[in-house]
Amino acid sequence: MIPDHPNAANEGHKAQEGSSNRVFNSTPSSPNTHADPSDDHAPDHISHQPSENYPKSKAQSRGHTTSRVPIRKSTRGDHLEIARANVSMAHLKPIIKPLLYLIGGCTLAIVHHFFNSWADGRPIDPPTKVPQVWVLRIGTGFAFAFKTIIAASLSFVICQLLWFSTRRKHLTVQDIDTLYSVERRDVMSTVLSNAVMHGPLLVGATILSFMLPIAAVFTPASLGVRTMTYEEHGHCVIVAGNLRNHKMPSLGGTVPKLYVNTPLSGYSFHDVSTTVARISDITFSRGAPIPLPEFCGKNCTYKVSVDSMAFKCEQNIPLPDRHMGTYDPLYWNDGPWTKTFWNATATGDQMEPTLPIYVGWATLGTGATMDTSVGTTGSAYCTPVSARYDFTVKTMDGAQAVSYNVTTLGQLPPAQDGNTSIADRQIASIAQAARRALLGSISFDNGDLGGRVWNFSSNARLAPFLNLTAEDLEEYYVWGDVVKGINETTANITASLLTLDNGRQNSTCSYGYSKVVYDYNRANLLAPYSVAISVVAVALTFGVFVFLRFNPDDLTTSFADTLTITRSQEMERFARKHDDRDELKSLLRSMQFRLGELPGGYLGYGAKQDFHV
Repeated sequence: MIPDHPNAANEGHKAQEGSSNRVFNSTPSSPNTHADPSDDHAPDHISHQPSENYPKSKAQSRGHTTSRVPIRKSTRGDHLEIARANVSMAHLKPIIKPLLYLIGGCTLAIVHHFFNSWADGRPIDPPTKVPQVWVLRIGTGFAFAFKTIIAASLSFVICQLLWFSTRRKHLTVQDIDTLYSVERRDVMSTVLSNAVMHGPLLVGATILSFMLPIAAVFTPASLGVRTMTYEEHGHCVIVAGNLRNHKMPSLGGTVPKLYVNTPLSGYSFHDVSTTVARISDITFSRGAPIPLPEFCGKNCTYKVSVDSMAFKCEQNIPLPDRHMGTYDPLYWNDGPWTKTFWNATATGDQMEPTLPIYVGWATLGTGATMDTSVGTTGSAYCTPVSARYDFTVKTMDGAQAVSYNVTTLGQLPPAQDGNTSIADRQIASIAQAARRALLGSISFDNGDLGGRVWNFSSNARLAPFLNLTAEDLEEYYVWGDVVKGINETTANITASLLTLDNGRQNSTCSYGYSKVVYDYNRANLLAPYSVAISVVAVALTFGVFVFLRFNPDDLTTSFADTLTITRSQEMERFARKHDDRDELKSLLRSMQFRLGELPGGYLGYGAKQDFHV
């Protein structure tokens, strides 16, 4: 048989002693404030001392003090003056551990930040001292260690909120059991029960502990990888870039002659060579220079300056009569007419490459109507001038790109003049190669009987600045920026002719390298850590307040503490019903208990009749 609990004293004694005569010191003491049991004035048959076989609580084992403090309000927790009276090193010892856990979490976050900062920008391949697999493992280890130690700090708060919830009001045994399950992080009891009605703060703190692993998900991703490209400068040997330098190889020449001459021309300039004509046609149709030699490797950039020519164009000038044909959209059914899409003509001798040219273009279709807002229509008067190109040839992973800056100089001397130097004739050859791609027309004639005769005397059909489309039986010529395309044509032909230059020069090249390095995103690390630390710090502050006011006895959910707070008279009466299953189920939903100060000064679960204010 279970020995009688001190709380089982008769009602006469309760009335005689009363809660108004109980005083409490910094820790709960035994119900008798006298050190000598013989001084107790209660009747002899009533004992206020616990049985020898009854386990003492933490509060009972702390001894007695003679100092008086305000009376505890058992339904609302300790008064603030009592909380201050309980602030001693022995009483604050349970707070130290969760604070150290929080400090440890902050330390882990800072160390993780310094580790990622150390790895940031370092290549993932050797000579990095830490292999990539261990860098990822270390980062993940920091994240999970942070989550674990922060959750341990939050456990203190959850435990305090359990006692806070059970002290606030009377609950059924079933409800108390649910709150205990919530404190143990039972997901079903936390989310799918009525626990939030009885302990909303406890449920909120527990759900918060469920969300702490989010920090362990986001923070390892703060250290990723990226490709970093950097350059080193070094000596190299590249093309000479002197297209003027034409001599016999025995005399130091490095560039083949770009033009041909005949007796009919007095052995002066006649036309471009077949090689130059072929290079210009290929370059014009490509809209880019043909691939240049890789003088310094697959990942290298070099610069070369070249003397050449360019066109200086005046736009929207009047063209010669009938330059753009005789087509009139208002009378397209009447009589013969010529519809011209492109026409470029020389102003004088077509074989003199230094003379200006007229260029006209129109965005039209072969039909009667077309939406011309999508293209351009215009005219230009373009004069060849000498120019100097500064080319930048960049090769990255085998892919070559050529960019340039051009500086226009003076007018070119006549190439067919017998006094013109070979160097100037070389430059004039480049002008003639560009003119060959532009001169001529694209048009068709409409006869009296409606027959159409096409005229394709120009290579402008291959121009990269022309968008030629067909729909049903109609064709549409849509021109882009023609003047820009003309200037790019001369630059591309000049760059392509560097493949004929056998001369070499010393230069400084930029060698490009690509490495995969670690990339640290600070926001992805500091944001989750900061949020987790801030939330837990606020929760811990509230938990400390609850501890001082509602749990001065430092109760935990250990077996020893559970045993001491469940030995009240009502709890023993409830325990004796354990064998009767039907009655027990009813009692689980009907009998209500609350954690508080029981008659006699003991902390435990008691029914409503056990508490007196």
